[in-house]
Amino acid sequence: MRTRMFRGVAAAVTVSALCFTAAACGGEDEKKPAASGEKSKDKGGEEKPAEASTTPLTAEQLKAATLEAKDLPAGWTGKTAEADTTKPPTADKPECQPIANMMAGTLPGGTGGPNMEFSTKGENDNLSEQVFTFEGTGAAEFTKAIGTALETCKAAVFTQDGEKTKVTFAKLSAPKAGEESHAFTMGMSMEGLGADVKINMLVARQGTGVARAAYIAIDNPKSEAAFGDLVTRMGAKLVKGAQG
Repeated sequence: MRTRMFRGVAAAVTVSALCFTAAACGGEDEKKPAASGEKSKDKGGEEKPAEASTTPLTAEQLKAATLEAKDLPAGWTGKTAEADTTKPPTADKPECQPIANMMAGTLPGGTGGPNMEFSTKGENDNLSEQVFTFEGTGAAEFTKAIGTALETCKAAVFTQDGEKTKVTFAKLSAPKAGEESHAFTMGMSMEGLGADVKINMLVARQGTGVARAAYIAIDNPKSEAAFGDLVTRMGAKLVKGAQG
């Protein structure tokens, strides 16, 4: 079962499923950007780092940068979810709004690839991921804003559709993914259910592509290690797809 990030979050507690959603689109005839990190030679024949590409990823690259079930350990299954235009919640603190913005169905200025949902047998572990691309320096600006917010925002109240949810944030130690990445936990207090939910989140950037993901595990004593492994897999797929 799929739920919105905040709308219907009570169901997420019940079925242990949480996801982001995004519209899949992108031009088929866009030019493929040069691989990040490629080198060119100056007039003296010496290699010099290539300038970072500001060309958005193509639809093919977005798909190639997104996880598939075959990229995950045995026991995981996946499917493509429907598109969503859910707006971001409003944070009660301005320094927390960048994190709230990443909860929306679509990202301002971003073009989304396939919206994937994965789960293990019994749905004890759930993962949602999608990759976006931006014009110019939009990907770097988006990712930097998340990093800045995590330095200053430790707790907030998010409001969506008139409903308020208390949330907390804490940075996680996780493998680096892509050129830049931020891993953190988001705790959600479900007062009506007398329960708390902790979600592991990832935002990773490679060139003009940004992957965002949410992982939630129920009764998994190895969830921290599992998330670290997933981060590594998502980072590798993002880099390969963005540079391909």
